[in-house]
Amino acid sequence: MTRFAVPVLMYHHVAPDREVTPAGFDAQLQFLKNEGFSCAGLDEFHAHLTGARPLPDKKVLLTFDDGYADNWLCAHPLLKKHGFKAVVFATTARIELAPAGIREQRCPADTISGERAPSGFLSWEELKEMRESGMFEIGSHTHTHNNFDKKAPWRSMPGELSASAMLIEQKLGFRPRSVAWPWGAYEESFIADAASAGYDMAFTTVPGSNKPGSGAMKITRFKVRKDDVSWLSKRLKLYRSAIGDIYGSCYGLDTRIKNLFRTH
Repeated sequence: MTRFAVPVLMYHHVAPDREVTPAGFDAQLQFLKNEGFSCAGLDEFHAHLTGARPLPDKKVLLTFDDGYADNWLCAHPLLKKHGFKAVVFATTARIELAPAGIREQRCPADTISGERAPSGFLSWEELKEMRESGMFEIGSHTHTHNNFDKKAPWRSMPGELSASAMLIEQKLGFRPRSVAWPWGAYEESFIADAASAGYDMAFTTVPGSNKPGSGAMKITRFKVRKDDVSWLSKRLKLYRSAIGDIYGSCYGLDTRIKNLFRTH
């Protein structure tokens, strides 16, 4: 049986003044639909990664890091339009306490109409609505999004992971199973920390091919840096093949070297 790899797309913003605009995101989703792609959920993706139930061809996973307001205000209507779903990795210390009902007071009216980028992060009520819509799953992006290579001691990671998981459980009523490392920086010890905190999926920022049985604690992703559909098409072709792992290995080495010198 042919064993297909699953590309994971990494977004941060979808907004008029960002790399990926609402019009560009709309075009990307339309392209995915036209080409026969569909979105996997975390449960089926985990089964694929452990080798229990490999996914068929043309499955992708869409992810959003940090938990920005535009994920709900700009990306959600387009995901709904095309019938896709996504995962939001929320930095729990940054999630706003204001209820979703006063979003209009926190953002200008033209933000809601899509003419201007939303400011700030999602609220807990918005995250709750997103999850209840069935179109979003919620994961952790740690509690504070510190740069654990430089600013924060590695020993703080267990507390970061536990605090984030506990807050999500308290506010949203479920324990998250997935975490995405801030900056993509992680140590091998973090994987054990994540497992101890109840996570069974960990997402990196290293691109590569997520083949059946490749494991669920070093999941590869590629960053969507532009609106261009032809660019996206080439990346999907790359990361659905074994060549994606070769490219990802080179990229991962380069990233680790850069992380050694990161100061922010």
